[in-house]
Amino acid sequence: MPSIAVPEATTAPTFKSAHFIGVGGAGMSGIALVLHERGCRVTGSDLKTSRYIRQLTRAGVPIHVGHAASTIDEFQPDVVVVSTAIPETNPELVRARELGIPVWHRAKMLSALGYGRTTVACAGTHGKTTTSSMVATMLDRMELDPSFLIGGVVEGYGTNGKNGDGEYFVVEADESDSSFLYLDPHVVIVTNIEADHMDHYDSLEQIEETFCTFMGLVGEDGTVIVCGEDPRLVELARSCGRTVFTYGEGDGMDVRLNPAATRHAFGSDFTVTLPDGSKREVSIKNNPGRHNMLNATAALTAAYVLGLDTERAAEALSTFEGARRRFTQVGEVRGVTLVDDYGHHPTEVRATLAAAKSLDFQHVDVVFQPHRYSRLQALCDDFVDAFADADTVILVDVFPAGEMPIPGVTSKMLADKIRAAHPGKSVYYVSDHAALMARIDDVAQAGDLLITMGAGDIATVGPEYLEHVANEAE
Repeated sequence: MPSIAVPEATTAPTFKSAHFIGVGGAGMSGIALVLHERGCRVTGSDLKTSRYIRQLTRAGVPIHVGHAASTIDEFQPDVVVVSTAIPETNPELVRARELGIPVWHRAKMLSALGYGRTTVACAGTHGKTTTSSMVATMLDRMELDPSFLIGGVVEGYGTNGKNGDGEYFVVEADESDSSFLYLDPHVVIVTNIEADHMDHYDSLEQIEETFCTFMGLVGEDGTVIVCGEDPRLVELARSCGRTVFTYGEGDGMDVRLNPAATRHAFGSDFTVTLPDGSKREVSIKNNPGRHNMLNATAALTAAYVLGLDTERAAEALSTFEGARRRFTQVGEVRGVTLVDDYGHHPTEVRATLAAAKSLDFQHVDVVFQPHRYSRLQALCDDFVDAFADADTVILVDVFPAGEMPIPGVTSKMLADKIRAAHPGKSVYYVSDHAALMARIDDVAQAGDLLITMGAGDIATVGPEYLEHVANEAE
């Protein structure tokens, strides 16, 4: 495959202060928090407040809401950190360039934080947040005091970033804009590769090329861990000339997930066979479904290749409480169990609904918010098929994530297509909050599981429905 340009290697940080423009996101806020915990003077700004900004403020990081050139004059940072989302016209970025202040992409700062440490980078189109959260929790509960930076809140820690004094640095590696090519990993985990982020990539082939370059970043003494159930992924990994370990179900896997599993409420108990033939019993909670058994197997594989005690690692995995917005239980009302999930790609939707269907509920009802017009347009047919395991589907308007609408690409269009493809399924489109509350009242019955799903602001619907029912009872 043709090579992808790799950014120059990042060295140890030498600056004393850093300002983050757009610090309120999951990725930027975690980097800012860890840098702050390492003693750097960190400041930030964002257009609006968020739970991540409140977390930084509680930690003592000064944050300005709104962007202004005067912010740079006030804080006078040694370096300014931005993400791909920050336009060149941003007044703080313009002022920083006028003053000759170095501007770093957030991925370069992430790489700098990993300097001198053994970095475990978890990547993949789906599952990377959960898998990286599992690895971080596992290492921490083994008293190895890792640092970690995850694209979501790790339950049990209440944060997406933590500085540790140990050897290991666990990161969720983001492929959405190729920024994971800044990393210098010792161990890479790739859960899967599919077409996504087509606003950045031209084709699946280009995505594969970028992942291949990423896997090749591990040194000659490093290891690439991939899900062996995807032959194409295994082929790509082995083409990089690095040591490759496969995990999954089947005799050909280096680390084998045994198919027999005891499923319990929101979790599973199962056995993993290691390359030396030894077996480890793994129990996970709050993370139902076969895909989460695979994620846990990937984490245990990382412990094996790092030379750690895999019995202790398996025990540590049993303490994993989940990653926020990954099948997170919101509450129960009128006998209906409410769960929230970040799934926004057809494969994620399909896996989450398959997991939900395996649980002991009367019906599975879904409130889905498509994320980005471009994704809905590119993957529309896949979305139609993804809801096969849902008994009821309620569509709300597309979360644009900064995109302009595309004519004809709407949630109503998706609802019509799902209804046509699945004649027996109850499918609805609602366009406002009151109609949504009323529709949930109508469809959700005692014994049902109601899942709110999407990468936008759909997570507010569960708590809002609990409040709606409480107000009705008054």
